[in-house]
Amino acid sequence: MKACVFDIETTALEGVGAGMIICACVRPLSTQRTRDFRLKFREDFNISEDGFLAKEETDLLGELVEELSKYDLLIGHNIVKFDLPYIRSRCYARGVPFDLRPFVYDTMQVWGRVKLRTVMNGYGKPTKSMAMIADFLGLDNGKTQIYPRRHWLTVWGNRKEREEAMQKILDHCQKDVRMNTQIYEIVLPMDDKGSIRRWS
Repeated sequence: MKACVFDIETTALEGVGAGMIICACVRPLSTQRTRDFRLKFREDFNISEDGFLAKEETDLLGELVEELSKYDLLIGHNIVKFDLPYIRSRCYARGVPFDLRPFVYDTMQVWGRVKLRTVMNGYGKPTKSMAMIADFLGLDNGKTQIYPRRHWLTVWGNRKEREEAMQKILDHCQKDVRMNTQIYEIVLPMDDKGSIRRWS
């Protein structure tokens, strides 16, 4: 079974309006080499003819869906409720075919099943954030913070600002998939009640 850990970065949490995918990282378990996907800006960008970043995001989505279709099992943190629905939403918005029906293993959902407790969140429940899980497990916590201004510089900045912001966000995404790979390898043997199921 071919498996990978993946993550996406977006301009906003909603998949409509200002929400779009900026970049994604896919890390096959077999090679442990992360592949990056990102918006590629063209010199001849023309908003009146193309729509705002329509071609750039359409190209990114097509490449990402093609890559994810190579795997039987997709692993990620909150991929069931966020990443995969977001990709599907953006594909629909951009007219990109989306026929993925992968098996999924969501480390955020798993954390609740293995009955380990991190610090409490604002609702009196243990947080399932990747940073807190990595801290609990004693992993080298490479989690970085990306703030809204940085996300939007990838879109609204000048050429230099866009490139610098994109590189920082890609670095952040790469660290996330590396760290989540380690989390997956630790929690999988503890997950007695878990099952790998097909996402649809």
